[in-house]
Amino acid sequence: MYITLILVFVFLMLDQGTKYLVEKFVSTNEKVEAIPNFLTITKVYNKGAAWSMLNDMTWLLVLISSVASVVFLYFLLKSDWKKAKWRSLSIVFCFCGCFGNLIDRAISISPLSSARPGVIDMIDFKPFDYFIQLFSKDSSFPIFNLADTMLITGVIMLAIDVIFLEDWRKKKDAKPKILD
Repeated sequence: MYITLILVFVFLMLDQGTKYLVEKFVSTNEKVEAIPNFLTITKVYNKGAAWSMLNDMTWLLVLISSVASVVFLYFLLKSDWKKAKWRSLSIVFCFCGCFGNLIDRAISISPLSSARPGVIDMIDFKPFDYFIQLFSKDSSFPIFNLADTMLITGVIMLAIDVIFLEDWRKKKDAKPKILD
């Protein structure tokens, strides 16, 4: 359980810390080239979900994020690091990604909303743009944040666990123990 608490704390601090630093030191829509032609920091506010879906439906997104966070929290509390490290880590990522953006959404509907009118996105990863532009010259990949990265990473890891590792764990646990 301690590893779960430590990871949740570290990942949420990384997410909220990067958002705070960008909020404090980067102007809205300003582009700061961190690694030329690779990574740009651009502060934007996203009032929707991924790719600005459900734009300006913050209350609905707060509700969905709250329910998802509670579900992930339930699985976090049940996670077994000794038997399923990969799955446990994937659930930590899912929870932190969901809860990290929930924090921003909750702030945006509070009286503090003038300070943060939406989820802060800042990662503008140029290789994704190059790939998207193979199909549509006028498009670019959406700007995202660490919480988005954690959530997507967690979902992919969880899918890999369910598809490949769950059966392997069951077979491993079912093998008879040979006594000496």
